Amino acid sequence: MNEFYDSLSENERAFVPGVALKYGRTVNSYYQRLLNAKAASNRPYYVGLSSDMGTFEQVTKRVVLVADTVLLSEHGVGAMHELGMREWTSTWPASNTYGADVPDEEETQTWRYGMVTEDLAKLGQRLLDAEPLLRSGAVWYGPVFVEGSRGRFGSVGEPTQAGPLPSFSDRSIDFVVEHGRAVDLTGTKPLASRVVRPILEINLPFIDGLSLSDFAHVTSEEFDSYRQHRDFMRSQLLELDDALEAVDSQVALERIALAIRDELNAATAEMSSAARSRALSRSGAVLGTTSAVLAAVRPEALQGALATSATIAAGATGLWPTIQAFADIKPTHTHGKWHYVWALQKKAAR
Repeated sequence: MNEFYDSLSENERAFVPGVALKYGRTVNSYYQRLLNAKAASNRPYYVGLSSDMGTFEQVTKRVVLVADTVLLSEHGVGAMHELGMREWTSTWPASNTYGADVPDEEETQTWRYGMVTEDLAKLGQRLLDAEPLLRSGAVWYGPVFVEGSRGRFGSVGEPTQAGPLPSFSDRSIDFVVEHGRAVDLTGTKPLASRVVRPILEINLPFIDGLSLSDFAHVTSEEFDSYRQHRDFMRSQLLELDDALEAVDSQVALERIALAIRDELNAATAEMSSAARSRALSRSGAVLGTTSAVLAAVRPEALQGALATSATIAAGATGLWPTIQAFADIKPTHTHGKWHYVWALQKKAAR
């Protein structure tokens, strides 16, 4: 998807319905290959979901926490938007009852192709908000494509109403999301079902209060920590027993949610303690205070500053005590699974 996003000019990005249409034209040329790759994939956590546009953001943020790749599509009733036209010529031998040579008969047909979406502007904005996720391959959006004659689409450039259409064949869509719940269509990916279905029901305030755009950027920037947290989420959800009754299932889900919140609170307290420690705060100056925060959260961010300041040590006295003090603190939390969640929570709190 990098080629698609790289091709968007600033003016094109400002017109969000046009973003959706350009995405449709771009993907249409190779989306069969993408679907074939999805069908042939033996990865248990490559999942396809179909949901309405109203839950696009919620489904994306939650399922990304447990899936390697998410194919997200729409379903239901929407308008058909023309993307382009195709022409081809059919040729067959002319009928000749007199034995004379006559040229073959030809007929040129024009077919229009388009895509169905509930809201073209919302789709365009979602594609922009989720850009880092699509660039990384964590998510891709699969349009519902349709083809037909001119009559089926109505006047050129005018969207027409489509009836209920399936998003894809069953080989591509594993779940349909209705009312916040995922309905398993295929039954062929038990591991995916065990993590995708409950993740939509767990109370996770650190993502619910975060925009899709911020979520996508944090996930991209903290990708190593994100992968560790994703593995943790899978391991926790796989412990749930499919045979549990509904009430017990809710209890088990709440236990997982509590475990996540407890770990998050512990990680947040640890980082805050490091930032407030006497050793770090001794630097005093604004430069030192900023460095303390960087050291507590992103120690690698200081490398550039040190490289440029090493030759002027006298002017960098606020940095050195900070680095020296932080060297005694094990920075494992800055790369662990909870650093990703902490970064999401901090972004949501802004």
